[in-house]
Amino acid sequence: MWKRPDPSRLPGAPPRAQRAVGMTGLASRAATRGKPLDPFNLPVAVCLALLVAFAPAPSRAQSDDSAVERLIQILVKNGVLTRAQADSLAEQARAEAHAGQPAAAGQPAAPARPRPVAPGTVRVTYVPETVRKQIATEVKQQVMQQATEEGWAEPNSIPAWTQRVRVSGDVRLRGEFDMFPKGNYNAFPDFNAINALSNGYDSTSGVNPPLLNTTENRTRMILRARLGVSAQVADWVDAELRIATGSDRSPVSANQTLGAGGDFSKYGIWLDRAAITMRPADSLTLYGGRFADPFWLSDLVFYDELGFDGLAAQARARATDAIGGTLVLGAFPVFNTDYAFGSTDLTKTASRDSWLLAAQLIGDWKPPERSWSARLALGYLDFANVQGKTSQLCAAPTSYGSCNTDDTRTPWIVYGNTVFPLRAISPLNGSTTAQPQYYGLASRFGLLDLHGQVLYSGYHPIDIRPEAEFVTNLGFDRKAIGALAPSNNLGAGDAYEGSGTGYMARVTVGHLDLLAAEDWNISLTYKYLGSDAVIDALTDPNFHMGGTNAKGFILTANYALGRDIWLSGRWYSASAVSGPPYEVDTLLVDLNLRF
Repeated sequence: MWKRPDPSRLPGAPPRAQRAVGMTGLASRAATRGKPLDPFNLPVAVCLALLVAFAPAPSRAQSDDSAVERLIQILVKNGVLTRAQADSLAEQARAEAHAGQPAAAGQPAAPARPRPVAPGTVRVTYVPETVRKQIATEVKQQVMQQATEEGWAEPNSIPAWTQRVRVSGDVRLRGEFDMFPKGNYNAFPDFNAINALSNGYDSTSGVNPPLLNTTENRTRMILRARLGVSAQVADWVDAELRIATGSDRSPVSANQTLGAGGDFSKYGIWLDRAAITMRPADSLTLYGGRFADPFWLSDLVFYDELGFDGLAAQARARATDAIGGTLVLGAFPVFNTDYAFGSTDLTKTASRDSWLLAAQLIGDWKPPERSWSARLALGYLDFANVQGKTSQLCAAPTSYGSCNTDDTRTPWIVYGNTVFPLRAISPLNGSTTAQPQYYGLASRFGLLDLHGQVLYSGYHPIDIRPEAEFVTNLGFDRKAIGALAPSNNLGAGDAYEGSGTGYMARVTVGHLDLLAAEDWNISLTYKYLGSDAVIDALTDPNFHMGGTNAKGFILTANYALGRDIWLSGRWYSASAVSGPPYEVDTLLVDLNLRF
């Protein structure tokens, strides 16, 4: 039976493999021009790959020209290709299609110009139909996969703003066990609760003031949940918002004790972050609003979850490939006087705002081809107008009213900082009068901080990182504090025993970042924190139940159950540095999840 001759096997016809390879080469170049792939290359790659796979083999080079040119014209008509791009592709197609065209009748065939062959190239003389279809399918799948991942498979199907917004959050479930040994002093005033009273505490009332619990063990379940949104407003400007749980306005904790409100009552939500970050240059970052700690400090000075209100700047520079530095500057309002203070007085009191002005210089050293690096930082943090001030003589504000320095009472105090009574209350007609009091900080605070660490990664991913920090309060004046008749940190004979220095030493071993299941790390810390070394409301709220005037050990272990899921355990054992005895052991067990 007569069969139609295969045009690719006629004398002088271009081999089928040559035609196929030429067309797929054109498709490949169209799909990979200017890697990575972009939306322009998607239809070109897919269309040409399908043409190679399913178009019947032409018997003449002109048929190839016609098919490819028609396809190119369609792509131009639909706006996929520009005219310049179309002309370039058409020229490549014609060159490849005519590379093996036979000579005209009666004329000797021109010798074929051999194409350069790259070393290692394998020539295929015949490509079966099934292989051609497989090649086309794989090309299409690869292109579509990349198009989907990069978001241009379906243009305009996803709003552009969603590509600039990122949602993140975390949830932590904690078990807390607080254990107090026998022998603790049981009459520590809760100065934070006193200052929150509508008219202070009257020492002549015969009623005990609010007191801290230092004798009865407690067990609590605690929840912390945070949800944040960050948006890239411009190439160099980002915005961040984050809300968080919290049982009060504490600056250092978003913890919510489960069952604290009773009967499964709902919990409050607080604004935890609201920041604008600007990067006008690669070496400069500016912050404004409420943002994370811009300094490199341990929880000896500031708790690592503390939010900073105000403005900050980080400027970076490199002296060599191994040596770099960062300068951090910041101005933060710590307290802003009530706009109408005192509210019931005809004569308003002048504003006495409190500020934190801080600067830190950080140096990094990482020698090339070495398994260790080092970091050292020197900082100064000046808290202006946080010290309390004795008032002018004032009548006892028994039900309402105020003395002129009531706004200098510390807005948040935990335990440790030395305080003294603010109000100078005048006797009424020579008789005994009420003495409702507020309390303010007795010391000034100007902190000089030295912080350093060394990282050894010779056994990476198991790293070893020793770290140390020393802080001293240059504003601490023992004699001046004693002259204010302080109400706490007193020893025998009511002699003042407070101090203004603190230090910390820590070593961490393991995976410093928990990135995968079974990653782990452990650390051991010794901490000493004098009563007035730092502001007690801003330091670690878990060591010695928070605050200052404490010394002791911290043992920490972390173990990853999976990516972004890990268990944490911390054991705190601490006691008071000065004043009556106060010891506490605390165990925290956390299940952490983030997304």
